[in-house]
Amino acid sequence: MNNVVTLNQLLNVGNAIQDNATKNEQYNELLDDYICKQYDIISNKEKLEKLFSSFKSARYLYDFPLEESVSISPSYEYKESFTQRSTTSQIENAVQRYIDKQMLTTDIYYSIMKVSYKLTNDEVVYLINTFLIHKSEEDIAEIIGISRTHLQKIKKSCIVKMWVDLKQYCEEND
Repeated sequence: MNNVVTLNQLLNVGNAIQDNATKNEQYNELLDDYICKQYDIISNKEKLEKLFSSFKSARYLYDFPLEESVSISPSYEYKESFTQRSTTSQIENAVQRYIDKQMLTTDIYYSIMKVSYKLTNDEVVYLINTFLIHKSEEDIAEIIGISRTHLQKIKKSCIVKMWVDLKQYCEEND
């Protein structure tokens, strides 16, 4: 049994990320440049942008509960069959795909929350403004109050931290 993320959680994901990072700010720091150089930042950023786009769209495409978490479990049992015909109807398949999308969105949400505990406040500003709000790097640097050159270090560290926990969702062909 898994708890499905609520619509309220999906709508307030930015605030939750900020709250989690603030709680752990004193323990978190930027990754060293030599570590970041081991990753393809440009490609990983593009993949993460697609992931966040799908993640944000899910709140409009699927029905999530408003407040309380709802448990979902499959109501079918595997039955061995020797015929070529499918034993599930098109409706059952559509419902299963729908539930799978809800569960995927839930898994991504909780992975994003896990990442948020590892980020500095500057990385959170970068994450929210890049992946959720889609502001330019120039605007983000201005929000943080730093140069665009220094923002690159924050950007690379943030993308690597996110990639480590979210790459499994970027590599799926779905």
